[in-house]
Amino acid sequence: MRKRLVVLVLCLVSFVGGWSLHYFCQPLQSSLKVKTVQRWELKKKLKLVDRGLSDLTIMEEKDMGSYTRRLLRFRWQGFSHEAYLLVPNQQEEKTAAILAIHGHHTTKEDVVGIRRSRFGVDFGLRFVKSGFCVLAPDIPFSGDLAVEDHVALNLIMTGANLTGMRVSYLQALLEYLCSLTFVDPKRVGCAGWSMGGGLAMYLSAVATRVKVVAISCYFGTYRDTSMRRRQSTDNYIPGILIFGEMADVACLIAPRPLFIEGGDRDPEFPLAAFKKGIADLQKCYEGYPGRLKWTIFQGGHKFYGDGIIEWFKRWL
Repeated sequence: MRKRLVVLVLCLVSFVGGWSLHYFCQPLQSSLKVKTVQRWELKKKLKLVDRGLSDLTIMEEKDMGSYTRRLLRFRWQGFSHEAYLLVPNQQEEKTAAILAIHGHHTTKEDVVGIRRSRFGVDFGLRFVKSGFCVLAPDIPFSGDLAVEDHVALNLIMTGANLTGMRVSYLQALLEYLCSLTFVDPKRVGCAGWSMGGGLAMYLSAVATRVKVVAISCYFGTYRDTSMRRRQSTDNYIPGILIFGEMADVACLIAPRPLFIEGGDRDPEFPLAAFKKGIADLQKCYEGYPGRLKWTIFQGGHKFYGDGIIEWFKRWL
């Protein structure tokens, strides 16, 4: 009986000690676990589903001079969605491609330059004019924050989460992009702003076929962003802190090239949180000089993009 009690106490101490190390020493996580195991754990937290696109049709095609713009319509998980595909008119036999993801208060139309946004998010247009093929999708339920909030809370009630649903959706789009005959599947990158930056981070963490990544105005620490102030409900992933901090998610991108930018007056991702996240992330890029680029701009929550085209040209 006494031996059993001793064994029980030792097991309890081991469990509490291990959990405490896991929770409070998150920057160590990348060196303590094999990345494949971490990626599997993150996929579990996101509750990803493997579903492809269906009923894809080209609704509109327009020659824009240096590139062709196609409006695609397709179904995913029973819902109808749209995306713009921008294809350079003069291109290599196999071209590099970018999955370009908009944020809240913006749309795919802003990303491809059909509309002009005060957030300056026409990076899809910038990419295609630089010779990249671009896929710019709409993001489900992001157009109305009240609808998004309702959907996100209902998903949480079922044990799922909206970010995971969106990452699953983007995985299906990534597969489609890589399947195009004129796209080199080994030269595919991802860029996003705000919500889109977060989705780019999560997608690239779990999908290794994304070779180069750019995150604009979505980086810091969970404790100093979503836990500091109420943000849109899609930011809340049940149990994510058991997995680790934001830098632990981004560490799964390493050693693939990663570009991160933020504003020094961004209310959503404060400067101190941004710097803390970068300091932790840099540990994952030790031994890979030049593969992590981060910049702090003077300004608020908007897309900056200085050097982003050169970054993708260098690595793709």
